[in-house]
Amino acid sequence: MKVLVAGHCCIDITPELPGTSPGMEPGILYSVGPLKFKVGGSAPNSSGTLQALGADVEVAVTMGDDELGHICRQQLDDRGAVLHWTTSPFASSYSIVVEHGSHDRTFWQHEGSNASFDPRELDLDGIAPDLLHLGYPSLLPLTCTDPTVMAAAFTGARGRGITTSLDLAHVSDGSVASRVDWQAWFERTLPHVDVCSPSWDDVCSALGVHRKASREALEDTADRLLGWGAAVVSLSAGSLGFVLRTASEERLAAGGRVLAPLARQWADQRLWFPAEHVPNPATTVGAGDALTGGLLHALTRGLAPQEAGTFARTTVGRHLRQVPLA
Repeated sequence: MKVLVAGHCCIDITPELPGTSPGMEPGILYSVGPLKFKVGGSAPNSSGTLQALGADVEVAVTMGDDELGHICRQQLDDRGAVLHWTTSPFASSYSIVVEHGSHDRTFWQHEGSNASFDPRELDLDGIAPDLLHLGYPSLLPLTCTDPTVMAAAFTGARGRGITTSLDLAHVSDGSVASRVDWQAWFERTLPHVDVCSPSWDDVCSALGVHRKASREALEDTADRLLGWGAAVVSLSAGSLGFVLRTASEERLAAGGRVLAPLARQWADQRLWFPAEHVPNPATTVGAGDALTGGLLHALTRGLAPQEAGTFARTTVGRHLRQVPLA
């Protein structure tokens, strides 16, 4: 089965930091290590996982016609994936990734060229995917400020028998996305989403929820996303684990070429997968995208729900260790 992965794309700029984070005192020089430039964001990360797992995957992104855009395109080309490229009039998007010690990473994000991304312009007839995965609407201004855009893109895909998939990102205070009525956005969009795979932080930051992550909290929130219309929900909370919840057989049967054949086997699932303990992970960047990629690949292979969740969990563990996925 062919998977088209599209949406947020940027260049991750990551300085190697010492064991303690450098300060920001004016006039002081802090010593850091080498700098890495790596294509990142939802589309490159999830597609990279899928490709490493052996999936038939194509990528659709928007970047600027500048140095960072050229680096991005070269790195995606070097992977050998089929690339559908749109040039933005804006400067390319980038993230400064601050990652040190055992702490989770921090991002300084410039949305740039992602402001031009419009999922309604994807050539679904020419590409003819079986599954369409779109990522990070909160970092794609057009798709979150107008609640009809993502819903229209998914409606068009499902009208072609394509299974639809959505991942989210953190909604930052003061950003354009922070002014969106996300409950209304979910209620409009999720009836057209077959697989929804956000993190606990993604959903809480969108809905303004202040609740500690726990298995019970994840299960309640996953059920809420199902109630808004999604067919399959994978809701993760980093080192805690993730829940896998699914809707009725009737809803899954309407889930396109990937989900429909699995409808009876996947219906009404309530599964919990504790996170694999990985001491001193090589990186946490892209872990959520690795979980999503593992789950989507499991679905396209027709794995049973318990097998699929275990496969996704293993994929994340290997990503954290930076060992080959194949």
